[in-house]
Amino acid sequence: MRFVMGLLAISVCVAFAGVAFGVNPIGPLPETYIGYKIGPVLPYLSLGFYNSSGHYYYYYEHHEEYDGEEIYFYENADTAIWSGSILMPTLGTKVVLGAGDLKPFIRISGGVPFLLSLKVEVEEDEQERVDDMIEGIKENSRALMVAGGAGVEYYLTERFSIGGEFVYRYLSGSTAWDEYDEYEDELYREWRRWEYDEGTNIGMTSAGLWLNFYF
Repeated sequence: MRFVMGLLAISVCVAFAGVAFGVNPIGPLPETYIGYKIGPVLPYLSLGFYNSSGHYYYYYEHHEEYDGEEIYFYENADTAIWSGSILMPTLGTKVVLGAGDLKPFIRISGGVPFLLSLKVEVEEDEQERVDDMIEGIKENSRALMVAGGAGVEYYLTERFSIGGEFVYRYLSGSTAWDEYDEYEDELYREWRRWEYDEGTNIGMTSAGLWLNFYF
């Protein structure tokens, strides 16, 4: 009897199984997934790519005059240009509830972001120090993101649906690096070492619009 029930369960799953593909093109973190729908359950894989770039410029000047003549002048400038990219694979599960054309769903997912690239250009006398710092960040960066969402999707056809979702994301990340500086001559030696450890936790809510295709 158990064997017959097992075969029946497998047959039902296969009958209602198929490849699924979805796109959420709006929101702070657009998503795309591909999965395999087995009845109401849809395990999926999502792959996100994010990049950023920017610049910083600082200039300061100080003038002092006495009796119409300049007696002191000082200026200082600093420039930084940066760019970076992150790849984030995510595994998740979506469960579609109810019957009819309008169906509620819930989903949960988790992923580990990977720092693909990070480049910072600064003044020449500071570039080596910054490069060493970046190598430390790349080697010691750790991050984790989990997300949970709920919404409804309307099936326009048997194989295509449009859905709205409210989702909460939680991101935790940390990094560490150190710096070392040394000076030495025949009689004198000096060395200095700095250690840095930084971490952050971010929670956010957003809404998304899903386009889902079932094959």
